[in-house]
Amino acid sequence: MATPTEARDTRVSPEQVGYLAGGPQRAAETALARLLDAGLVRVSRNGVVSAVHETDLGVTTAVETGILVNLRQPVRFEPVVRKAGGSAEMRALYQQLRAQRLMRTPRPRLGAWWVFLAIGVVLALAALLQPWTLLGAIGFLAFAYWSYGAKPLTKAGRAVLEAVDADDRVLTVAVEGFRGRIRNQAVGDLFGLPQSVVKTLPRKKKPRRGKGRGAASSAGAGCGAGGGCGSSGCGSSSSSSCGGGGSSCGGGGGGSN
Repeated sequence: MATPTEARDTRVSPEQVGYLAGGPQRAAETALARLLDAGLVRVSRNGVVSAVHETDLGVTTAVETGILVNLRQPVRFEPVVRKAGGSAEMRALYQQLRAQRLMRTPRPRLGAWWVFLAIGVVLALAALLQPWTLLGAIGFLAFAYWSYGAKPLTKAGRAVLEAVDADDRVLTVAVEGFRGRIRNQAVGDLFGLPQSVVKTLPRKKKPRRGKGRGAASSAGAGCGAGGGCGSSGCGSSSSSSCGGGGSSCGGGGGGSN
C-alpha cells in the first residue's frame, strides 16, 4: 500500500510543478492527487469523488481547499478537476508563478519576424559608414526580438521542470498527469484509479523530454482565458518510488486514487 507523500521544503509546490508542466488542469489533478494521498478524499469505482471528512483540516493550499468546499456533495471525477482548473484559486496560482518569474504572458511568433531581423542587420552594418542608421537598426532588431514570440515558461520555469525528480506519486501526477504513464505503468494505477475513470479527463499532448534529472521539460502551456494557462505538454520522469495501490481512498463502494 502506498504511504502518504512526505512534505518537502522546495521552492515550488507540486501544484506549481503541475501548472508549469501542463497548465491549470494538471495543477488541479495534482491538488486532487495530494488530497487522495493524504486520505482527505476518496474515489469510488464508478468515478465519484467524495470528502472523507466534513472539515478542511489537513489541506495545504487554496486550490485543495476549493476542491473540498465543492465536495460537500459527491461529484464525479472529471468535473472536480475541470472546476478546480478554472477556479479563482487557480488564477491566483498562475499569478504566483508569474511573480516568481517562472511564467510570463506568451506572444505568438509573427511569420515575418526574420524580415525585421534582416533589415536590422543590414542597418547595423550600414552604421559602420553611416552612424545615423544605428537608431533604425536598434529599432528593427528590437521589433524582430519581440515578433519572434515568447513561450509561457521562462528560462527559470524550464529549469525548475528539468530539475524535478518525480520521486513520489503526487509529483508523478504533476509531471505526467493521471492519464500519463511511468515505467510502463499507468499513473492512475498508483492511486488505484480505474482507467474508465482516468479516461474521463482530456487526453494530454505528447511531452517534450527534458535534459535534467529526468523530469519535466514542458512544451509550455498556452495561456487561456482569465489569466490561466492551457495544457500543452508535460515532461517525463526518470525515476519514481511511487507506491501502488492507494490506501488514501476507498470505501463507500469505491476504489482508490
